[in-house]
Amino acid sequence: MKRDRYMMVSMAVVMGSASSLWAGQATTSATAGSRGWGTGWAAATADYRGSGPGYANTQTRSGQLNLAQGVALGLDRDGLSFSTSYALAPRLGPAVAGTFNLNIGLDGAVATSVGRTVASGDPNRVVSAGGGAGARYGSAPAWATVSGSTGPRGEVRSFTNSQSRPAPLGAAPRGYGRTWRDLR
Repeated sequence: MKRDRYMMVSMAVVMGSASSLWAGQATTSATAGSRGWGTGWAAATADYRGSGPGYANTQTRSGQLNLAQGVALGLDRDGLSFSTSYALAPRLGPAVAGTFNLNIGLDGAVATSVGRTVASGDPNRVVSAGGGAGARYGSAPAWATVSGSTGPRGEVRSFTNSQSRPAPLGAAPRGYGRTWRDLR
């Protein structure tokens, strides 16, 4: 239980500190757990920080099915940023969490990241997923983090993948010579 609190705090610190590094950044995280009896718990975060319009929403539910989901989307002078994360921990069966993150820069730079984790085999299961996508000059970073824990009879399987394609040669730097009126 203490390990789960440390995991959630460290994920929140990473998500919060990274938000000041880039303009136009969407981040989400979700975590859910089940003890196999009674109710479990679920928590989610969603954040968009940028100079343009954005949307961020979370949904959580606990009981027989513990569900958490976060979605963030925004558009600013640097491009489109999108992030979604979910965590699902039923009373019986495996717990699953995943994330998908995408940034499409107005200069043509594209980045994606995905992650998924599955915890099974023991009544005590906790899964977490989070990530984000942002924009900065010349690149469009995207990242994903996933984790899981289970009791002594269970196993956790996780994977993450991130890909990025830089802006084409000769593309105009982001934000230079463009205003919000140019994006309409």
